[in-house]
Amino acid sequence: MAKAQKIDKMDLKILSVLQADGRMSNTELAAKVGLSASPCHARQRDLEKQKVIRGYRADIDMGKLTDYVEVLSFVTLHKHGRAQQGAFETLIQETPQAIACYQISGNFDYIVHFICRSVGDYVSLHNELIESEPNIASVTTNVIMSETKKFAGYPVKELVEPGAAKDA
Repeated sequence: MAKAQKIDKMDLKILSVLQADGRMSNTELAAKVGLSASPCHARQRDLEKQKVIRGYRADIDMGKLTDYVEVLSFVTLHKHGRAQQGAFETLIQETPQAIACYQISGNFDYIVHFICRSVGDYVSLHNELIESEPNIASVTTNVIMSETKKFAGYPVKELVEPGAAKDA
């Protein structure tokens, strides 16, 4: 992973607060991090321009909208050249049910996180993907039974300033 631009402790505070609530007003954000509104806004925009802040999204409770199943698929490819990997990655980018994908080391080449309306819908999608990408050698599927820890943001302080959380 490429190292981001140098950021200071105030930027870290802004990032931590925004991860908890990305919809807060600039006035609220400034108060929480101890800055006046104008410099706080300028720092936030700079973090956006640097692509440190990649976007803002709603955290949707899908269970309140529909029944669904989440699946982790561990994928192995036959060939590992850039063209073959690129073809697979493009296929996944174009698959709306693929909500995350990671190229990994070890026994598999990729982990793909899928969300579908049912196991049957996943099976159909799985078969379509296998048929459309002949370079897929194998797929090992695991159904997610329950979410025991929800992603709540990155531990910014602990990653950027090791030991900072213990000192605070």
